[in-house]
Amino acid sequence: MAGHGLGRVALFEAISTRVPARLTVLSLAAWKEDLTVHPQQFSAPHFLEHVRATAEAIGAPYSEAATQAVLDAYGPMFAEGAVLWRATDRPGGDLNYRFYARRSTDTVAVARRAGFIAADDRLGDLVQAWNTLYDGTPEQSCDFDAARGLTKTWLYLGGTRPVGDVLAVEPVPLPIRERGPLFHSLGLDFVRHVCVDYDNGTVNLYFRARGPLTEDQCRSFTALAGAAPPDRRLYGEMATFLSQGAYTFSVTLSPGDGAIERVAFYALKLPEGSRPTVGDRLTMFFEKAPSFDPEEMNAVAWSFGSGSGTYIKAERSYCGDLVSLIKGWNTFFSQSETTDPALTAGGEKR
Repeated sequence: MAGHGLGRVALFEAISTRVPARLTVLSLAAWKEDLTVHPQQFSAPHFLEHVRATAEAIGAPYSEAATQAVLDAYGPMFAEGAVLWRATDRPGGDLNYRFYARRSTDTVAVARRAGFIAADDRLGDLVQAWNTLYDGTPEQSCDFDAARGLTKTWLYLGGTRPVGDVLAVEPVPLPIRERGPLFHSLGLDFVRHVCVDYDNGTVNLYFRARGPLTEDQCRSFTALAGAAPPDRRLYGEMATFLSQGAYTFSVTLSPGDGAIERVAFYALKLPEGSRPTVGDRLTMFFEKAPSFDPEEMNAVAWSFGSGSGTYIKAERSYCGDLVSLIKGWNTFFSQSETTDPALTAGGEKR
């Protein structure tokens, strides 16, 4: 960060000590505009207020104690990494936030020391086993709920990796491992991220799917979760905003029986000033969740499942220069025509 930027942050912090604690997101935006302040450097006191105000704006639950416990445990990772917001269009749904790490860190060990997960948590063991892949280079990140604390641990695998590598790791439950042939039959040969969800007891695989999205592909992918395909309007928006060369597609699996509970299609970093239909709640989210990055990252994902229906997820950068970080990961953005050589090489050997 440039030296003059640090000076402005210091000015903002000095002035903010004289304003009421219950500062609203709207007034924060006014401060930013008036002072041209860009506090890219993470500040725990400011973040606590931003979480509270954003949760209030979209009607999401919030606990200061839970959020403070997260910051006490993971403070250095928030300071070093990039931070984003996440919400859904479900009324009363949760507000989440995430840090993306910039180096390999054992976030599971931190969670166990803090008492967020049990010492023998099997999903935590799975994360640590996956972390041994590729000479221990995967990078762990975490999702948190504004009211409950830790919810997920992610791993970026360092590139586009054969799904067989991920499924072959010893702690992967056999019912999930046995899904490999199904994935290959649909051209889902490569993953870039994996994730465990402590709240729901599930495992997520994030594939790099071949684009552009077609109606047949969309129908086959939603059918994995026993969900109906989108109607023509929704399909049209998805096809328009997803990356055209290759896009992120996720599958949520139950470790017990390998059931595919949900699937989702991700449009990352939407074009400036343009987004698909997201409804009133996510429109409010995009307006009120503050972002101090030099380049904003707004994203949407369409999630499909048989039991809980279809909903939309949204993400928005907060601080830490998220766009720069995910560009370094070779992330494909909304409407990009970029292709992945791993996909054009004909797929993983089966």
